Amino acid sequence: MSRLPLLALLLAACATGPTYLGRPVSEMPFRVDGGVVVTLPMTSAGALPAENAQYRIEMAGLHAALSPGQPEQSQLTWGFSFRIKQAETVESVSVERVTEAGELLPVVEDRVAAVKDGSWIGRSRPQEMTRAASPWLYQPLDSTFLFKFTIRASGKVPTVLYQPSLISRQAKAAYLAAMRRD
Repeated sequence: MSRLPLLALLLAACATGPTYLGRPVSEMPFRVDGGVVVTLPMTSAGALPAENAQYRIEMAGLHAALSPGQPEQSQLTWGFSFRIKQAETVESVSVERVTEAGELLPVVEDRVAAVKDGSWIGRSRPQEMTRAASPWLYQPLDSTFLFKFTIRASGKVPTVLYQPSLISRQAKAAYLAAMRRD
C-alpha cells in the first residue's frame, strides 16, 4: 500500500469529529445571563440534551395548536421536561428564555414542582402565532432559542442547565402553510 492513500485515510479519520444521531456536532457560542458566553453542542438538526450527574433535559420545544385560516386563533406553547437521574426531591423549577443580549425572560415558574415517574414537565402560557406576537415564526431562516433551567432540590444548591432549541425553517413553513389552509 502506498503512503498517499494511508495518509488520506488518516487525515479523514482526524477530520471526523464527534457525532450525535449520525450528525456532526459543533460547539455554538451563546450569550447567557450576565453577558457571559458559553459554548453548547449543536447539530444541523438541533441541540444535544443538556445534562449533568443529576438531570438530563428531555425536551425544550414547541407545541402548535393550529386554526386553519385564522393565525390569531392559532397558538404555540413551549414545552419543557427533564429526567431526574438520582433520587432527590425537586422543590421548584424555573425556565427562562435567554435573549441574544443575555437578558432573561420568564417562561415557566413552577413553585411546587410535580415529578412523575422521575420526570418533570412544564409548559408556557400559549401565545398567538400572529406576525405581531411571534415575528420569528415569519422569518425564512431557522430560529434558535436558549433556555435557562434552574432546578431547586431539597437541601441543595440550585442547579442551572442551559438548553438550546432549534425551530427549523421547514417546521416554521409547515406551521404557516397549515394556518393558511381554509
